[in-house]
Amino acid sequence: MGRAVAEAVEVFETLRDDEWALPCACPGWTLHTVLAHLTIGIAGITGLLPPEPPPPGLEFEAATDVQAHALTARPPAELLALLRTAGPAASALFGALPPALASRQISMGTAGTYPFPSFADALTFDATCHLRWDVLAPRGPIQRDLPDVDPARLSAAVRWLAGGIPQMTTRSFRDLLTDPLTIAITGPDPLSIHIAPHAQRVEITPTSNGTGPAAGTSRATVRASAQDFVLWATGREPRQGRTDVLGDTAYADRVLEELRVY
Repeated sequence: MGRAVAEAVEVFETLRDDEWALPCACPGWTLHTVLAHLTIGIAGITGLLPPEPPPPGLEFEAATDVQAHALTARPPAELLALLRTAGPAASALFGALPPALASRQISMGTAGTYPFPSFADALTFDATCHLRWDVLAPRGPIQRDLPDVDPARLSAAVRWLAGGIPQMTTRSFRDLLTDPLTIAITGPDPLSIHIAPHAQRVEITPTSNGTGPAAGTSRATVRASAQDFVLWATGREPRQGRTDVLGDTAYADRVLEELRVY
């Protein structure tokens, strides 16, 4: 998480004043909006930004959109200074969680409820994904040369998205998932994501080859790299061409057409 936030800060610090108004790859958001969104998450969880309850009656992503746009009333320089301070504070917090926080459950409204420690993965995902694939080219408007994302950050992003499958996904996805499905994350840090029927349970298991012990009970196994999984599971890029399917291909295609997590 610390590396993800620090990298975002480093890129944001290079932006010119006129670039903050550029649209990013998130529909309706500018680079200023992205900065505001990341600041809400990082500074909010450390207490450096006073918590504000989400607007009532809105779905989680719609509420997030309202909050991010509201914070753009503050200039980028102010938000960037806050994010620069909040990043190390968040790393220190999650590096030594007191028992009361380690056992605490946090509500995300319509997106579900999650254990506090998992928000280290959530914030890693948020900073990595928005910077790398919404701000920077080729999807975003800013051209910068950065090293490849390290496996630890990608694995954190995958864990967060996979853990959200039982609560973030739609009823249509859960209804179509009549049989177990496995998503095998390949690469230097392979993981097996075994999804029980109707997404009642998700098992995330480190493996040596990405398949996991439960893959044999699945109707289909979908293989993808961590980066490709993040891109298609969040709806940023099509799944076609980014996965290999073993087993019932038609079933996997039908179910995964309805999968989106955030």
